[in-house]
Amino acid sequence: MQLHRGARWALIVMVLLTLGFGEALAGSQQTDTITVAVTIAESIEMVPWPGGLLQLSAAAVPDQAVISPPVSLKVRANAPWGLEIRSDISDGRMKEFDKTAAAYVSGGAMLTNPLQWSTSPGGPWNDLSGDASSIVSSQPPTGKDGKDVVFYLRLEPDYEDLPLPEGRDYRIMLQYTAGLSY
Repeated sequence: MQLHRGARWALIVMVLLTLGFGEALAGSQQTDTITVAVTIAESIEMVPWPGGLLQLSAAAVPDQAVISPPVSLKVRANAPWGLEIRSDISDGRMKEFDKTAAAYVSGGAMLTNPLQWSTSPGGPWNDLSGDASSIVSSQPPTGKDGKDVVFYLRLEPDYEDLPLPEGRDYRIMLQYTAGLSY
């Protein structure tokens, strides 16, 4: 019996499939399934991070507390989270800063009282320091809309605090840390 060239190739393919190179099934369809899996990582983000300069007062007066406008941060997280704050100066007192040099003045003046923070403009107030302090903790996941975290800063100038020459002011750098499972 003579096979046409196309039929011969079809026979070879069927033999190879039968020998274990694949599986041939009779019929016009074959159905199979695949399971797809994914694991979602815990994630947190600040939208946006606060930055720049917050001018607390251009003319603070001793014995008159200065309270900032609300500082607002939006946090989005899909797991429990918290937010901490700390300052770059260990005792939380603002230090003389040279605007031209963009640096603290070595041996410069420092304010008497530390900068403070609170989640309410009426307090209670917490002194800032170089150690992390929790603004909020054990917060539930926020979902895609996130959660606004609002806090305030307060400074109580003192008569021991000296006015500074032009080009200088008192500054402190604040560091925020948003983290999971805080």
